[in-house]
Amino acid sequence: MNDPFAEPSDTRQAILGAAFRALCEHGYANVTIQRIGDEFDKSPSLVYHHYDGKDDLLIDLLGFLLDEFEASIADGAVAEPSEGDDAAAREGTEIAPEEAFDRSARDQLDGYLTAAVDPASLDEEYAPDARFVTVMTELRSQAGSDEAYREHFDRSDRVFGEYLERLVREAAADASRDGAEGTNGDRFVAASEVALTLQTFATGAMFRWTTTNEKSWVAESRAGIDRYLEAMLPLVETTDSGE
Repeated sequence: MNDPFAEPSDTRQAILGAAFRALCEHGYANVTIQRIGDEFDKSPSLVYHHYDGKDDLLIDLLGFLLDEFEASIADGAVAEPSEGDDAAAREGTEIAPEEAFDRSARDQLDGYLTAAVDPASLDEEYAPDARFVTVMTELRSQAGSDEAYREHFDRSDRVFGEYLERLVREAAADASRDGAEGTNGDRFVAASEVALTLQTFATGAMFRWTTTNEKSWVAESRAGIDRYLEAMLPLVETTDSGE
């Protein structure tokens, strides 16, 4: 996974980039403001000036990454930079480049599931790698006792849930055009139900992948969720695409 903060446009992005690199190198437990400052190419004192502590900074990092992802998937396509402050804020970062979404809905669903059960197998420059998945799991674990992290992951789950629901609906429409039909041609499963099932599977899979050495479960788990998706897509309700 490429560094999304390789060309920061302002001090905030530079600090967040330093936090991103330090977090990926050291993990949540061992990352400190000092280690973040070591990754910062300006005075480390600026980090202390902008943030009260490690968690304050990491919550801002998570929020920034989620904002960028949400902007990228807006309206079903990569968002074009707008004029004004928002464009300036996004300049220099590329959380989700166009090629990440220039794929079929089913291919994007497959990539999402692979990132959950076997991130080490992904080699696309925009895909989450094994270390990124590990640190995101570490940060999510903090939500068990920290309300700020809990609020972030509530929002993150909503954003990714809406994204997955749209992909499921589009993949179902594609399957219908390819000739797949539900029972008697009926479609009665909500796209949101399938999306939530995939999201819950992925969340659990990421925790298991991150917290165990044994990976013999990966292939069968992935085969099972693929069979579920193949069975459900022909039954998913689709909206009128206007075609």
